[in-house]
Amino acid sequence: MALHGQQFSFSRTLRLFGGISLGICFMCLLGLVVASVTGPLVTGQGATFPSVTYYVDGLKGDDQNTGMAPEEAWRSIERANKVDFDPGDHLLFAGGQTFVGTLSFGHEDSGTQDHPIRVSSFGNGRAMIHGGTGCGFQLIGCAHVEVSHLMFVGCGRQNGNNGNGVELRGTRDVELDSLEVSGFRLSGVSAAGDENTRIARVYAHKNGFAGISTSGKRGTTRTKNLYIGYCVAANNPGDPKNLSNHSGNGIVAGGVDGGLIEYCEAFNNGWDMPRQGNGPVGIWGWDCDRLIIQHCISHDNKTATGADDGGGFDLDGGATRSILQYNLSYNNHGCGYLLCQYPGAKRWKDNICRYNLSINDGLTNHFSGIYFWAGGGDISDAQVYNNVIINARHAIRSRHDIPGLVFHNNILIAEKSVITGPLRKAVFESNLYRVPPNGIIFQDGNQAFKTLAEWARATGKETVNNRLAGFTVDPKLVLPEDLSELPRDPRQLRSMSFYKLQADSPCIGAGTAIEDNGVSDFFSNPILPKRRPSLGIHEPDFREVF
Repeated sequence: MALHGQQFSFSRTLRLFGGISLGICFMCLLGLVVASVTGPLVTGQGATFPSVTYYVDGLKGDDQNTGMAPEEAWRSIERANKVDFDPGDHLLFAGGQTFVGTLSFGHEDSGTQDHPIRVSSFGNGRAMIHGGTGCGFQLIGCAHVEVSHLMFVGCGRQNGNNGNGVELRGTRDVELDSLEVSGFRLSGVSAAGDENTRIARVYAHKNGFAGISTSGKRGTTRTKNLYIGYCVAANNPGDPKNLSNHSGNGIVAGGVDGGLIEYCEAFNNGWDMPRQGNGPVGIWGWDCDRLIIQHCISHDNKTATGADDGGGFDLDGGATRSILQYNLSYNNHGCGYLLCQYPGAKRWKDNICRYNLSINDGLTNHFSGIYFWAGGGDISDAQVYNNVIINARHAIRSRHDIPGLVFHNNILIAEKSVITGPLRKAVFESNLYRVPPNGIIFQDGNQAFKTLAEWARATGKETVNNRLAGFTVDPKLVLPEDLSELPRDPRQLRSMSFYKLQADSPCIGAGTAIEDNGVSDFFSNPILPKRRPSLGIHEPDFREVF
């Protein structure tokens, strides 16, 4: 039982020694415990109690052992589940071995900020927790727990599994680090209604609904202060039992107040969603406030034949004050960046899409790098600036005329039409539009403008003080010969040489200044406040250009 207030866990002391007569002097008993446990004394909130390291070894262990040394290891997950772990405790599984069952922590299994409970492997390699048809590890209502260097495996999304790999519900200050999770019908990692969750270096693959997902707890308690970093979500095809909603996502954060997703890669997800309709996305958020997705790569994601979506990134229904920045999207079935409101969602407002790359996205859906859809109404106000979009069909498409959209300093290159859709309310200023001779700058139904000047005269777009503000010149970008040259590791994005401006590019210093523009460009070069910014994702060093 975990320590509460000033109370010493006396029942735990008796448990450690197999039950000692209550007639023994408490101070003598405490001395025995301190001398016998493997860990140091842990102090907190005025109390002192022993920290214990427990070992589980499926080959050499015995559930009748104390568990407090490798030679006294337990044998099974079932035995470990009978213990109420206290602050500072460690639970270690023998590396290279497989343990069958679902590990379970409740509110009584809680550490403190200075003395978390740690669950990990010992010896050589990682231990595997095989959840079979259920979950691998359930943490319900506990706090200050760190889980690391373990593998969680289910029997397969199509072979009877019905759980999540690691499932968090109503937890506080839980950290997941260096895990591999696969074979679960739902998510590799699933969190709902948690606070201060940190998920890092997780490889989630071959799961059904998603590699990593979060949501509000039963639609009421929000997930707060979420961090997901340096994770890979790959080949999560879809949930075979989910016939009413999307599945096959890479990383999806829903019901979030304050979150950061960074340096993650999502690819080859969503190819076996068992339905038509709304589909999965590589990395995205919904019903989220102050969510930032940055320095991520999402590529080659898919959706079912005839289904929607399958894109790279998305700020979906109910997203507010959230940002997509410094990301790379390419070769996705859907668009690179979806800005979207679904029916019945909360208000969608005040979001930003900046300093992102979309290359060859929209292969089967959306047919564009950036796509807008207002299926549920109550969507407005987004800034889209300093992105580079290169697409075989359209750079930007919209199904609806959404109020408050502002486009600045983007480099938009397309083969058919740069912009298509009823964006009459949107502001366009200082963007570069590039199409072949038979291409179209803007098209809305039967209305089409082949030149920027025609569009500006007819609509007032790209016009400032009666002068043309947009560009149709060659941006002079540094381009790869093949998309296989693009980095797969998000940590290499900043050092990438492609999609930078050449020294003689007309885009240098040609943009419109934007307040609170993120301070740096895609490559971490500073954006100087007293200089006009450049177009696209690259702000060349002043000394290199002049």
